[in-house]
Amino acid sequence: MKPQLTLQTPLELPYQEISNYLDQLWISEEKDNSGANTFILIVWQPAWLEQCLVQAELINGPITGSLNPEIIKVAKKFILDNGLPHTTPFNCEKLLDLLKDNLSNNDFEDFRGQFFESSISKLNPRRLITLAPTLDNKSGLKTFVSAYCPLSDSPGMQPICGDLVVIRGDSNSINNKGLKIIDELTIKDLPNWLWWNGSLDESTEIFDYFTKHGIRLIFDTALGSPNRCIKVLDQFRESNKAINDLNWIRLKNWRESLAMIFDPPSRRPLLEHITDIDIDIVGDHILQALFFISWISDKLDWNFVGVARDEESIKIDFERKNGEKISTSINSLPLGIPSIHLGQVIGLRLISKISDVQKNNTCIILGCESVECMRLEAGGMADMQLIERVVPNSFSSSETDVSELLSSSRGNTSPLFENTIKIASEIFNIFDKQ
Repeated sequence: MKPQLTLQTPLELPYQEISNYLDQLWISEEKDNSGANTFILIVWQPAWLEQCLVQAELINGPITGSLNPEIIKVAKKFILDNGLPHTTPFNCEKLLDLLKDNLSNNDFEDFRGQFFESSISKLNPRRLITLAPTLDNKSGLKTFVSAYCPLSDSPGMQPICGDLVVIRGDSNSINNKGLKIIDELTIKDLPNWLWWNGSLDESTEIFDYFTKHGIRLIFDTALGSPNRCIKVLDQFRESNKAINDLNWIRLKNWRESLAMIFDPPSRRPLLEHITDIDIDIVGDHILQALFFISWISDKLDWNFVGVARDEESIKIDFERKNGEKISTSINSLPLGIPSIHLGQVIGLRLISKISDVQKNNTCIILGCESVECMRLEAGGMADMQLIERVVPNSFSSSETDVSELLSSSRGNTSPLFENTIKIASEIFNIFDKQ
């Protein structure tokens, strides 16, 4: 992380005074150092799991808002010790309710919004505004302000400065007063981003407020019920709002690994003879796998035919323009330990039958580093040509994924993802009615 020259320690101010205070702060600085001309990042940072673990005294404070290795380790142990399913997500209400049964009444330091993760810090945000809802639903609104200057590695270069604002309180206080503060703090000439670092099922009034105010949103469809997530994606696509989904970004290694297999011209004919695709996921949150299948079908110009659920998987059928059928399935696998990202793809098997002679056909296996491919190789495919690839784990931090989006300054939806959403929504909406 870049060293930072702190212009002031975090200062608690009445929310009515923040806007004027920041204006005076930058006016008082040298003319050439009036703050970075980059972007504003607003972060919805509930950190419910960390708040519960700290207040249950299962980990030490302060509360920082980052999903660090200690939180992951303790949360996984708590899930296993209490007999919850291994697929229990970290934002699951049942998990949080169990933790809330043992909360202490002690006060803990809350540092949410006071520090940058290095991957975001190096982008020099002009202003970082953190919305930090509290577990206490009767907590009044508190606001904090500080300013910083990352020190340059090059001597003589002028530091690029910014400021931090933290709005802390219960969700009702943030909804009633906090959003008005944000209106005053946004700089109209700069791109404004919201990173919704929580479930799409929570605080929908606050989320909807941002969708109506033209702010570029970053969210994660692995956090939230599939039904709600699909509705959000559909709403954004139909209204031509930019869609930046971390769940789609985490699929990048899988898409690239599969595409690279078909890079050699000698393998291109295999694409016209694909008959079966099986995708394994962790848990039963199907959206990432549905994105993967929808992306493949879009690239190969398949038509969606139907979807059905059986005891072990979800079956999705397509057909090529010539009427040939393609069968795909999403299979939920139990793993020995809880997963950080619910619904994460962990394996793919693709079969291309180009000939009646079995040995001339091809079975392609993709598996992540943490999962063996043997289960995917089952099913009588031993006589086929076998192509295997290991896909690097994509368990990077959310901050790293967000920084990639911010650095690309994407103000619109990727055309690939837009087409994927359209197909995935059609499939899911039919599946959801069954």
